[in-house]
Amino acid sequence: MAQEISSLRRALERSLRDLGIQKRLKTEQLIVLWPKIVGPSVAKITNPAQFRNGTLFIDVADHVWMQELKFQEVELIRRLNDALCEPLVRRLFFQLARIGRPAPSLPQESTAALPVAMPLDPQQELALEREVAGVRDPELREILKDFRRRLLQARPTS
Repeated sequence: MAQEISSLRRALERSLRDLGIQKRLKTEQLIVLWPKIVGPSVAKITNPAQFRNGTLFIDVADHVWMQELKFQEVELIRRLNDALCEPLVRRLFFQLARIGRPAPSLPQESTAALPVAMPLDPQQELALEREVAGVRDPELREILKDFRRRLLQARPTS
C-alpha cells in the first residue's frame, strides 16, 4: 500500500510540474494561509491581492496599517516562506485598497471548441504503463493512467 501511494504521489507531482502549476499552487496557498499567518485582526484589514515575480501585493484598508505592516515586512516574509516551506516571497508591496472579499464567481462556460486529443505514440503509452505499474488497485491504476494520458495530450507541441 505504501508503494502504491508513493507511485501515485510521484505521478501527481510530475503532472503538476509538467503543467507548470506547482509553484502557482504554492502561491495560491498564501490566500488560504494569510489569516493564520497574520492573525484575525490584520486579516480583516488586509487581503493578498496577487503574487508576481517574488512580490506579494497586499491590499490594505488604510495608511496607518500600511505603515505598521511595512515595519513588519521582514518578519511577515519569513512567516510566509516558512508556511510555504519554500522561499518564494521576496518582497511585500502594500497598496491602499477597499477591503472586501469578492463574492465567489461562477465558472464561465466556454463557447470555444475543445481541442481534439491526439493519441499518444507507443513509447509514451509504454512509459505510462511503467509509471502506473506499482499501483495494485486496477480501478485506481486506470484512473491515474487516464489522468496522465490527458495531461500528455494537452501539452502543446513544439
